Amino acid sequence: MPNPTDKPLLTLMVCGYNQEKFIREAVEAAFAQTYSPLQIVLSDDSSTDRTFEIMRELAGAYRGPHQVVLNQNATNLGLAGHFNRMVLLARGQLLVGAAGDDISFPNRVETIYQAWEKSDRKAIGIQSGFVTIDEEGALIDGSVDCAATEKLHFSEGKPGLENYVRTLKPGILGASFAVSASVFSTFGPLPETLIHEDSVIGLRVLCMGSLTFINIPLVKRRIHANNLYSRDRNELASTRGAVTRQETRAMRDAENRVTMYDVFLLDLNVALNQGLISLEQWHVLKNICVWRRRVHAYQAEFPTANMARKLSILFAASRDRVERPILNWMIPRLMPQAGFCSLKVAGNSIRGALKSGFRAKSD
Repeated sequence: MPNPTDKPLLTLMVCGYNQEKFIREAVEAAFAQTYSPLQIVLSDDSSTDRTFEIMRELAGAYRGPHQVVLNQNATNLGLAGHFNRMVLLARGQLLVGAAGDDISFPNRVETIYQAWEKSDRKAIGIQSGFVTIDEEGALIDGSVDCAATEKLHFSEGKPGLENYVRTLKPGILGASFAVSASVFSTFGPLPETLIHEDSVIGLRVLCMGSLTFINIPLVKRRIHANNLYSRDRNELASTRGAVTRQETRAMRDAENRVTMYDVFLLDLNVALNQGLISLEQWHVLKNICVWRRRVHAYQAEFPTANMARKLSILFAASRDRVERPILNWMIPRLMPQAGFCSLKVAGNSIRGALKSGFRAKSD
């Protein structure tokens, strides 16, 4: 372990957008970090509420050891554009992401640094555990006790690129991830149409080197109604309107996956040109990406297509050997949309009643 005075500058990037209810805790958690030297980037993506005002107030009152950079985008750049802006402001060798509605443990950056040193600074990405909290900060799942340092363990690995491109596993969660700044000097900024930025960063990391996993939670990840991926997506919809909203989200998610695989293809070209992957690897990975892109394009179009087109998509999906769960998802949606919504509401009502009965019996 190097002398503490030789520690490198790291950057913690707090990304805020319309999170006035939560941003104070996120910023205070950033200021409470035990690691030094640390640059903290507080960045707001042109919020319409008081998110930036709270950031500015806290930054103005801060008198601690960390370097603080305050930024507000003149216009809303979206998730990827905002991330690119923060990367431009960052000066650290490792970039640690923090959502404006989450809370980092005080030892988060310090533990990430320890994991990086353990890898002889070869880890390109570092993923930690997390616990989930609700809108009011109450624990939903996980145990804060797991953050005890005596249970700390680092594991290194380089998951296969083929498996990652096909399955997106191991899952990379931007809210609890740290990445080497070299990833962006190698691949450049993220395309601004991108939503799944963490998956793309995961691909870039695996092209360049290894991942390190930290077994304890270092983040309290907040689940609430305005999350990009909120918990209620998995709840049983009890009205036709709720089912319609779920269907719309499913189509939008599939469209975002199409965009993600388009970016995968662009990044694989960069990796090939940089000598990070071989031509043989590139061919294999390209074919997987094209196939996965086609699968998600089927999902994005299917629910609102006319009957002839649905049958055509279903035939093409079968021919493409799409996974059985996706085919099973398509088949009920051969029904007219109104009929499908009514059927799903009825089925959800039955499942909800059975669940309630089971819980009552268990109690």
